[in-house]
Amino acid sequence: MAKDLIGAPARERDRRGGPASRGTSRRLAAAACLTVTAALVSPPVVAHADPRPTKAQAQKKLDKLSEQFDQEVEKYNQNREKLKVAKKKYDAATKASKEEQATFEQQRSKIAQMAAAAYKNGDSADVTGFVGSKDPQSILDQAAVFSHLSHERSSQLTQFLATAQRLRREQAQAKAAYDEVKQKQDELKKKKVELDKAVEKQKALVRRLGGGSSSSSGGGATGGTYTGPASGAPRTALDFAYAQLGKPYQYGAEGPNSYDCSGLTMKAWAAAGVNITRTTNSQYAATKRVAKSNLQPGDLVFFSGLGHVGLYVGGGKMIHAPRTGKNVEIVSITSGYYLSNYYGAGRP
Repeated sequence: MAKDLIGAPARERDRRGGPASRGTSRRLAAAACLTVTAALVSPPVVAHADPRPTKAQAQKKLDKLSEQFDQEVEKYNQNREKLKVAKKKYDAATKASKEEQATFEQQRSKIAQMAAAAYKNGDSADVTGFVGSKDPQSILDQAAVFSHLSHERSSQLTQFLATAQRLRREQAQAKAAYDEVKQKQDELKKKKVELDKAVEKQKALVRRLGGGSSSSSGGGATGGTYTGPASGAPRTALDFAYAQLGKPYQYGAEGPNSYDCSGLTMKAWAAAGVNITRTTNSQYAATKRVAKSNLQPGDLVFFSGLGHVGLYVGGGKMIHAPRTGKNVEIVSITSGYYLSNYYGAGRP
């Protein structure tokens, strides 16, 4: 047995626990030891955090977010104005449809009486069920039945059919107007959800930058007094705007407790009896162009590609409702963000 073991191949002796097996074990142990040693002496992998932005970088990002926010608010306001128009169209179509319905009912009753008389005299097929229908479409679908009635009544019948056709048309218009309103409502809801997210992100960013939520009006107080040289309507507009100093910005707001940028300018000029419309785009279109060198108190000043608007107060400054987290304030337009993003001016 010993001879067989000695003379056996190395792989066989390894299988039976011979010298080859002990050599293999030593080699595996040595390899494991080297692996552990390498792991102990290898430098650890360190995850490096992104470098903290500088104050200038953070401010630049804040300005960019503010510009995007202004544009989002302007889209929101424009959609809301379109929604108002669509609602008016819907109300007008509904009113017209009801009026036509009343006319339709009156004429349907007359035709029902004529149809019953004609049937009784044997001049017509039975159309009482037909003219008793309150569905104009049913009448239009079966209009050929009227050919059985006497020709003497043709003018009345023509009028009757014309009314039914008008009613059908008005109903279609009312439905189209309603669908338009509904679509705008859905779009507006989606915009508001997106805008709310942007607002919350903006608030968090302002807090991280240490900007707080205070306004340059300071102290949490609201209201102020315009003491500049303006007179007439511009002064009235500025008096109103100054009275809003310190009130918080809120997108879509038109007062009296909060404002967005175009809501403030609209209400200020409305106080002076001038309608400059609601959005920055429409306010720009509704006013006369003014060179920057010729600005006068009360003029509207626009920024960020018509994404923002304020009231010029003189001395290179404006009063405006800036953005979420800020209050109505007076700022310079001759330096910084408002200098570099100046778009134009308009005079109501």
